[in-house]
Amino acid sequence: MYDQSFNRHTLERVLQKGDFRGIAAADHEVFKEARLVDAEAAALLNFGAPLNPLKSFNLKGKAVFALSSLANELVVRKLSANLKRLVKPHGRGRSAIVGNLYLLLEEGVPFRVYRLDIKNFYESFSTSELSSRIDQLAELSPHSKDLLHSLLVSHKGIGGTGVPRGLALSANLADLMMENFDRTIFFDQNVYFYARYVDDIIVVTSCREQVTPFTKLIKAALPAGLELNPNKKTIAHAEKRVAPKEPPVKQPLLHFDYLGYSFSVHEPAKEAKKKEFAHFRAVTVDIADSKVKKIKTRIVRSFLDFNQTSDWSLLYDRIQFLTQNFSVYNSKVGSKKLAGIYYSYPEVSEAAASLIGLDSFLRNAALSRTGKLFSQTSLKLSGKQKRSILSQSFVRGHVSKSFVYFPGQRIKQIQECWVN
Repeated sequence: MYDQSFNRHTLERVLQKGDFRGIAAADHEVFKEARLVDAEAAALLNFGAPLNPLKSFNLKGKAVFALSSLANELVVRKLSANLKRLVKPHGRGRSAIVGNLYLLLEEGVPFRVYRLDIKNFYESFSTSELSSRIDQLAELSPHSKDLLHSLLVSHKGIGGTGVPRGLALSANLADLMMENFDRTIFFDQNVYFYARYVDDIIVVTSCREQVTPFTKLIKAALPAGLELNPNKKTIAHAEKRVAPKEPPVKQPLLHFDYLGYSFSVHEPAKEAKKKEFAHFRAVTVDIADSKVKKIKTRIVRSFLDFNQTSDWSLLYDRIQFLTQNFSVYNSKVGSKKLAGIYYSYPEVSEAAASLIGLDSFLRNAALSRTGKLFSQTSLKLSGKQKRSILSQSFVRGHVSKSFVYFPGQRIKQIQECWVN
């Protein structure tokens, strides 16, 4: 039977390798015992009120919260584990969502796509509604409920609203509040496919529903306080069954962005030698324009920094970092996470236009003798250095999944000129 209590043994299970960073191996046991004693006390005293267990900082214009001590962090991790047993997230992983969406868009049936976004997701939940939902969890222990209520009071005490963003249990609390919404949309008779990745929503319907009433249904189903972002709404449709066209088929039937990808759906080309038309539409998955722009900005900033410092080694490493793949150590789980041009966008179609365009942009950056920046860096780069840059390729990095290794400190240096 699962133990929801907060004792030495249950709290020890949520310790992570990263918690011992900076602690000499010989001191691990003493450090661990001291933190576990502190964590038991924090749980017993509801985070040790009147001291606030939370601190906040600003990240990209949002207030993000963290725990003021490892002891409080251990208690919140255990709370998160308790909630995970009772609140199952509706969505799947990003790649799984994109892969399933791709297969559905291929179908030659009428459909309509609603791409929606929730405005100020974590901050907009009603705190009173959240407290009520916590109390309604019959299988959650009274102690867990008391700790959650205490945490929400502390969050409000330092200016927070809704669900505290950035904590181990933030997603669990948000999923708890979104349970009814997820069920309502998922089981609607007109819905073929529904997925929510935090605040990003995608709905594919049968096209039999009317847009205005269905949009109103979605808005009405949202928890109290939440609103759709009108600036991030896309509705596209294929109102008829698949209708093959004479090649070349240039204009997409519909186009939209979701989770950093762009989706373009075309009617299949009509083939003269075949008596039967194709039954599936052609779907291209590419990197969204906003993400391509971000990569181009990083290339420009890399060359700008080189123009100021003449640090060729750092420029080359930055280009490798962008065009290839690498692993980053995740201290929370004690293992490596794969990242880079392929692992950030594994569902991109082969030889996608965005990758070809990025290669062209990089080539222009290395060789151009016009423009305020590139004309200057071109004079500083030797022929050999230019060839080294041109040896790097976004297309090849994605297709071959090629890897490059960087120590953690070097990654920090690489990313310095991209911040903000």
